[in-house]
Amino acid sequence: MRLNSKWLAVLLVLAVIPLSGCSFMQKLRARDNLNKGVKLFTEMKYDAAAQLFQKAVDQDPEFEEAQMYLATAYTSQFVPGSADPRSEEMAQKGIETFKKVVANSKDPNSQNSMNAMLSIASLYYQLKKYEDSKEWCNRVLTANPQNADAYYRIAVINFDDVFEKTGVQGENVEYMSPEEKATALSNIDEGLASLNKAIEIRPTYFDAMEYQNLLWREKAKFESNETAKAELIRQADLVSQKALALRLKAQEEEAKLPKKLGLTK
Repeated sequence: MRLNSKWLAVLLVLAVIPLSGCSFMQKLRARDNLNKGVKLFTEMKYDAAAQLFQKAVDQDPEFEEAQMYLATAYTSQFVPGSADPRSEEMAQKGIETFKKVVANSKDPNSQNSMNAMLSIASLYYQLKKYEDSKEWCNRVLTANPQNADAYYRIAVINFDDVFEKTGVQGENVEYMSPEEKATALSNIDEGLASLNKAIEIRPTYFDAMEYQNLLWREKAKFESNETAKAELIRQADLVSQKALALRLKAQEEEAKLPKKLGLTK
């Protein structure tokens, strides 16, 4: 016996409802686990929080906020420089989870996507994987060429790399090969160019100015002409003074802001 079109439509609706209800309930459970995880996270119970965030992701694979919290819970268990292998394992888990956020994001310019990419760059930097860190900074800049923080991070990486090779007072420069010197000077120039862009975007970026100071001093270590060296140091001193003045001004303005009252228990 044939079913008429009216009854067929009713049966189709009834068939769809349980599936929709199941999906809806899964999303509700995912949000419940997220909220429970956030509570544990604020109590610094990161491992337990990560387990709840993972449940939320399993229940709703498109739940981007849960993925961000999961990655952050992993990285909160990472201690840079620790000899404990679990510490680096947590960093790697954080990196892989942040990468999933980036890969699944519908908008590469979204706040979550940007934060995820910068977090990956930061983790690689703390693991001393400088080239990987710079790669992710450049991915940020591909998505948003006006991201001052990415330019700043590139300069910090370059400074650290050069400073490790030259020594505190530049005592190692004379032992560097011509190729090593050329690479170091190239990194210094790239760092200074990146900082110029960061400050062009954010004129009061005093952290970037402080690294200008440091990179000018690195460049001076390679200068054999005393007059030219003195000029580099002079530029470094000037930008250092400007950075300090801007930092103090920012602190004064922050002090004038009304204090937020904490909640009493």
